[in-house]
Amino acid sequence: MLQLKIVQDGTFEMTPGKGVIENRPTCSLIESKGCDVLGNCNMLIDLDHPINDSSDLVNALACLGVTPQQIKVVILTHLHPDHIGHKDLFPNAVFVYHKDERLSFYFKKNQTCELAGDVICELSNGGLSQCVDYVPDLRRLGNRIYIRHCPGHTQGSLAIFACIDGLVHAFVGGIFLNRKYYERWQAPGMSWKQEKIYEHMTFVKENADVIVPGHGAPFMI
Repeated sequence: MLQLKIVQDGTFEMTPGKGVIENRPTCSLIESKGCDVLGNCNMLIDLDHPINDSSDLVNALACLGVTPQQIKVVILTHLHPDHIGHKDLFPNAVFVYHKDERLSFYFKKNQTCELAGDVICELSNGGLSQCVDYVPDLRRLGNRIYIRHCPGHTQGSLAIFACIDGLVHAFVGGIFLNRKYYERWQAPGMSWKQEKIYEHMTFVKENADVIVPGHGAPFMI
């Protein structure tokens, strides 16, 4: 079975006078141990802001009993700079993002997997994935994850869905920055096409039990 551990709760705070004064992404660890399909796999969703010390991420992982070298997959909900800091801490990881992201050149020295659409991914050693044009039964994903293209915050934004402890978790990046954005039904500014985000907000609300926002602690809906 899959296990979720939050490496760091993100933060986001903006004031009218000073603009953004706090900005740190949520970093999530999904572990699978002893699964027939996955074997042992440690996967991260999003990283950290590059202005923060890299030791913050290393120490947070150490508290969970994981080293950067043990991370096999890093899925990036989008390639805004605050979500992709310290990528070189993970020499054994494959970095997964959508092909339409403009900062993809930043990963030219890393192992990468550029997505062109929605996929169901088994995260096995062979990186098995299946492109799909339908929404799977999210409660029956088992040891798989569903990665959905959700353009809006950026052109290549992704949302990741996993069924953990019987609950559908949605890792949403820039769809909802934190719980306040959900409660206000507010799409984030500084987006590629802000109006497109609302359809993804509705999809998440209708299909998830738990939202892991881009810049805040997970919450039930």
